[in-house]
Amino acid sequence: MQERFLARPWEAVRQEMAAEGLRYEVIETRSPRSFFPIDETQAYVLRVQEQEGRCIVTIASAPRRSISAAGYEESLR
Repeated sequence: MQERFLARPWEAVRQEMAAEGLRYEVIETRSPRSFFPIDETQAYVLRVQEQEGRCIVTIASAPRRSISAAGYEESLR
């Protein structure tokens, strides 16, 4: 049931859960490596587990977009 929340921005998922009256607990995780830069202002949902009537939501910071990827996306507009 909770698969619909996966790989989506946390803020959007949080608002949906609140609107539906779902109880949740948030666990934030981080990679032990810093090879790829991240955007700490943009969290997304990695995992949702149901436990004792509430959702355990694991979130992480989104990867930062590279300059070349941003340029490519802009050229498609």
